[in-house]
Amino acid sequence: MATGDELMEAIEGGDESGVKRCLDDGADALHADDEGFTALHMACQEGHDAIAVMLLRKGAKIDATDDDGVTPLMLACEGGHSAVVKMLLKERCDVMRVDKAGRSALFRAACIAGSEDCSRAMLAASADAFGCPVEGKSMADLAGKKSVACKLMLEECVSREGAGKRLLEACEAGRLASVEAMLAGGAPIDFTDGDGWGALHFAAAEGTPELCELLVEKGLKADAAAGDGETPVDLAEEEEHDEAVAVLKASLAK
Repeated sequence: MATGDELMEAIEGGDESGVKRCLDDGADALHADDEGFTALHMACQEGHDAIAVMLLRKGAKIDATDDDGVTPLMLACEGGHSAVVKMLLKERCDVMRVDKAGRSALFRAACIAGSEDCSRAMLAASADAFGCPVEGKSMADLAGKKSVACKLMLEECVSREGAGKRLLEACEAGRLASVEAMLAGGAPIDFTDGDGWGALHFAAAEGTPELCELLVEKGLKADAAAGDGETPVDLAEEEEHDEAVAVLKASLAK
């Protein structure tokens, strides 16, 4: 039977066939050292996307944290391993986590690695561009020391126009935690697109009741008409999102 140490050695060396042999011979895909550093952490730190997929298919936990609260995604971002980052995002990892020092995966991508590709992928997944673990500094400020491109990207994301567009995108995707972070950071809740669709229109069409509830609590109206005359209630009803419809209609009854 293969040991966890043998598995970790094969992963560190990028030996795909060796990793497969270890897993087939009984090595645990959930193996972790005394500090909580797992096999998946190792694969993502080293940039081995195919091995990371292999481990996930064998039951590795995509959002596993070590003793410092670091996830595999954070290590992939810090290493600038864009293929691994994109794979983890496709597998629906949590982009909103921070480690015990308050550093997110996006922070590591932009401010430590200075990776434009990783940062862009994280931002497309609605990662929080407002949060920064260094008091008195923005993430864009710190990213500028590593990459002008990352700095400009982050500055655009926290501008009124950029933050507003990202808020609508997050609502359309039903990303509740991302929307909460964006609103806390100052994204304009009243932002609309060229068709007059606002955050609640997109949330209602997507159908996440918790997101609809958050937005009506923040003051958005369930009967606000877009340019085509449709309201959030209309959109939720058209898509047969019954729970969202109930939330929206209840807000109108108050």
